[in-house]
Amino acid sequence: MKKEDIDTQLGGMDLPAPEKIMHRQELKIPLLSYKKSSRIGLWLLMLPVIAVITVILKHEFWMSSSFLDITNHLFAAVDNNPFLTYLIPLIAIGLPFLVMTMNLLAICHFTHVRENKEILITIKIRPLNIVLLLFSFAILVYFFLPDRLSF
Repeated sequence: MKKEDIDTQLGGMDLPAPEKIMHRQELKIPLLSYKKSSRIGLWLLMLPVIAVITVILKHEFWMSSSFLDITNHLFAAVDNNPFLTYLIPLIAIGLPFLVMTMNLLAICHFTHVRENKEILITIKIRPLNIVLLLFSFAILVYFFLPDRLSF
């Protein structure tokens, strides 16, 4: 090969332009860190879990104990009070929904790609957060079944 042929072939090649390389902008918006949201979720699910266990043991399995009677009377007294009657739906529906939202936002990360005008959603695998998300969803499904909020 001649030197001119090599020069023309090399002259026609596209050279990389490092100044055109742009990093993808990543917008990470977890509501809380995954550890904090799982701890807070466990605490927030205490009252709905107690309510579910009380209803299941008392009305489904016909069990009787002093703890179940006290819990049942407490929820019945709250339900009969006109001012506190909104507390039971808040406990039974609001707290699991809050836990579900917190844990969903803790495991999801969002990436904004300006060139394509798209948002990429990445779900990080965090076992405790996913378990709490599914458990709070199960509590919501249980309470949305007919006749479950009556004590």
